[in-house]
Amino acid sequence: MSNERSFENVELGVIGKKKKVPRRVIHFVSGETMEEYSTDEDEVDGLEKKDVLPTVDPTKLTWGPYLWFYMLRAATSTLSVCDFLGEKIASVLGISTPKYQYAIDEYYRMKKEEEEEEEENRMSEEAERHYQQNKLQADSIVQTDQPETVVSSSFVNLNFEMEGECEVFTENKQNPVSVPP
Repeated sequence: MSNERSFENVELGVIGKKKKVPRRVIHFVSGETMEEYSTDEDEVDGLEKKDVLPTVDPTKLTWGPYLWFYMLRAATSTLSVCDFLGEKIASVLGISTPKYQYAIDEYYRMKKEEEEEEEENRMSEEAERHYQQNKLQADSIVQTDQPETVVSSSFVNLNFEMEGECEVFTENKQNPVSVPP
């Protein structure tokens, strides 16, 4: 039984993987705590930042490395400022927006309208089909439930007379006379 692994002695996790230590622990007033762990991206970003700007004390450098250090620092800061200003100027002038964005937006709007219209047509056709089926079923039920009768017609004549004085209205028609030109 020592070679077989049973459910009880299976270990969870990867063997040899170190346990993550929380980057910081936050204590709340209610007594709860929250542990914040660093992600792999944070660790990679942290390593990249360390590689870009080394921590050097320029007061202990000789003239050559001293000038090289400040020249590199001035070049990187100038490049950062130019990049920032270039982005701002491009957005103000509208250079960073797509040239034919209005056409793209119009295409997607028309496509959405067509899809909605197709959906509406499909639903109306389905409703019409459902209505026709219900109508046919109702007609067949009505026809089968009615007894056959002999065809006969009946006519009721109703006359209404007013009580009291009845005035007779006569119309006066005038003969049209032709007018000479």
